[in-house]
Amino acid sequence: MSWNRQKSNLEELMVEILKKNKKPLTLLEVVDEISKSNPEAFSGKTPGKSLYSTIYRREKARIEKGKQPMFLTNTEKREALYSLNPKAK
Repeated sequence: MSWNRQKSNLEELMVEILKKNKKPLTLLEVVDEISKSNPEAFSGKTPGKSLYSTIYRREKARIEKGKQPMFLTNTEKREALYSLNPKAK
């Protein structure tokens, strides 16, 4: 898969994984699930950082546009758990 900053499908893959699991997951758990279902999704050495960067940039853009964020984060045991925001479209 060729990687493009504007057209990465990592966010869509993360949404699918979170819908399937129906419970909050850490970023590394999401990365593992994406790697199992779509091995070519990550091209770099640090897939967790790639996914975090994509999510961070897109969430920031949504908030700046006045939209609801796609993901909710909760911190448990010093780890961020990600879940889908039911208010997001």
